[in-house]
Amino acid sequence: MTRKFLVLIFLFGFINQFFGQTDSLKNNVFGTFLIFPIEFPVIDNEQINNELTGLGYPKCDYSTANIGIGFQLYMNRWITTLSFNKTTKKKDQDSYLTEVEYRSTSFNLGYDLTKNHRYSIYPFVGFKGCGLNYLYREKISNTTSFNNYFNTALEYKEITNSRANLDLGFGFSFQWFFLVNFRTGYLLPLEEARWNINNNQDKLSNAPTLRYNYYFTLTIGFGNIAGDDELRRHYSRNE
Repeated sequence: MTRKFLVLIFLFGFINQFFGQTDSLKNNVFGTFLIFPIEFPVIDNEQINNELTGLGYPKCDYSTANIGIGFQLYMNRWITTLSFNKTTKKKDQDSYLTEVEYRSTSFNLGYDLTKNHRYSIYPFVGFKGCGLNYLYREKISNTTSFNNYFNTALEYKEITNSRANLDLGFGFSFQWFFLVNFRTGYLLPLEEARWNINNNQDKLSNAPTLRYNYYFTLTIGFGNIAGDDELRRHYSRNE
């Protein structure tokens, strides 16, 4: 109940800012950046790890830092961001290999609370799809023969989890011909998180739960941002 109340307050303030803002910038600003976000997700995977450990399998431990690519657009005080992150954490042992892939796709819209387009402090709201892929593959000795390899039953398990989320958060950034951006977001699930098999075609029943809680992102970008007054000064010097 408390979580829903906080979300309503956030959305009400964001919508009120969108429709009620009368103090607009006299100096129009436009900027674009190619961004490289490093995402640090916080995921509650205790249940799935307890189940895997009980069955004798390695844990589903995802990478702490996940690298991505995206695009960020500035139009006056509005900040639009689209990004994709994907990183795989591998554990290669003598008898098995595990790969845990984290991926996320984000689209959100923020509103800058400052009037200086070099610095931004902004709340944002958007969509974030998150997913984990767990793969376990049993290995055989490196010195085995061709026939022995194909006559040996090797265990292979792969499950996939994904969930769409409402993404609410705040960001802080400095931008010029480069961009340094830090943001944190809280995720509210829009659907049930399911564990699937066979390329997401079939759902596993009675599977342990997994929750994508929140995340932090440090972003480096390259591009440019300028206002009308800067462009006028630039062209006047060149005349």
